[in-house]
Amino acid sequence: MEDRKTEDVAFTEDETGVFQVEIDQETSQAMPEEMPEETPEKAKVKTNSGKNGGTGHDDQDKKWEERYLYLRADFDNYKKRVQKDQLDQFKFANEKLLREVLSVLDNLDRAILHFNESRDFEKVSEGLTLVSKQFVSFLNRFGVTPIESLNQPFDPECHQAVGHIGRADIPEGNVAEEVQKGYRLYDRLIRPAFVMISQKETQKETAVPFVSEADENNPPLGGTIDSSV
Repeated sequence: MEDRKTEDVAFTEDETGVFQVEIDQETSQAMPEEMPEETPEKAKVKTNSGKNGGTGHDDQDKKWEERYLYLRADFDNYKKRVQKDQLDQFKFANEKLLREVLSVLDNLDRAILHFNESRDFEKVSEGLTLVSKQFVSFLNRFGVTPIESLNQPFDPECHQAVGHIGRADIPEGNVAEEVQKGYRLYDRLIRPAFVMISQKETQKETAVPFVSEADENNPPLGGTIDSSV
């Protein structure tokens, strides 16, 4: 039989080859007889201790959640304010322009009132001329300028020909008459000038029916205007 011994524990091998464990008396007395059991009270204490340990994290998560909700509500309010501002800007974008138009309309009403009271055609003509000049000045302040066409070479970029007319005093191919004035908004063409082109007097004059934009928008009661003629 073979004995194997450590400092406190001895291992003995019997005839069958099985090791027996022998513990000396001092070690045996030092070792507890059995492991202490964990009572429900102790388990409860451990559980509460775990909860108390996680309280800081829970409070921090709650603070972040409240901050997120606050920022989200604040952003929603911001979007609503921006949408309202954009809508108001769109609705009242022409406020300044319309205010200027009203002053022109006031002078036109005064001219009509004066004509109804005096029947003085000369004074009414002078008044309407002043109103026209005021309106042109108003357009100029907003970047709208008329296109100079009379006696100018025909320019397809800003002129639209509606016919030809014989004129000996105007070079052939130039604008002889302006049926409807054209306008630019700064550098952009907003309406071409409708013109008659000069030609030799021996040639037959030609013209196409002219329909203004006002007539297209307000056709006569008897029918519609075909602008494609």
